[in-house]
This record gives sequence, C-alpha cells and structure tokens, in this order.
Amino acid sequence: MSKRSIHHFIVYIQEEECYGVTESMGAFASLVKYNKSGIEYKVMMLNEDLIFIENINIGLEEEEF
Repeated sequence: MSKRSIHHFIVYIQEEECYGVTESMGAFASLVKYNKSGIEYKVMMLNEDLIFIENINIGLEEEEF
C-alpha cells in the first residue's frame, strides 16, 4: 500500500455568502461541506459558483493497488 495526501480547498460560496470545504473535486463541480445557521450541508456545486481560497492538506490516505 502507498499513501497519498488528501487535499481539500477552503472555498467561499457566493450564493450562500459563507465559507466551506471541498470534500471532492471534479473538473466542473465539487462536493462542498459548509455550515449555515447551525445546519451542516453537503452539496454538489458548480466550480464557477465558488471562490477557491486556500488548499489545505488534511493528512494521509492509504491507497491500494
């Protein structure tokens, strides 16, 4: 098994006017987790609707080949 870094991005969600973290990313859309008014959301959003603030390295994940 090998290990790889887990990268997420802190994003600003323009429509919700709050910050979130990407759970997974695609070429055109990303799964974003955010909290607003005490409620946690996990939503697929278009990348064009997000402002990518910072890349954060969460840790290591084991990969099987």
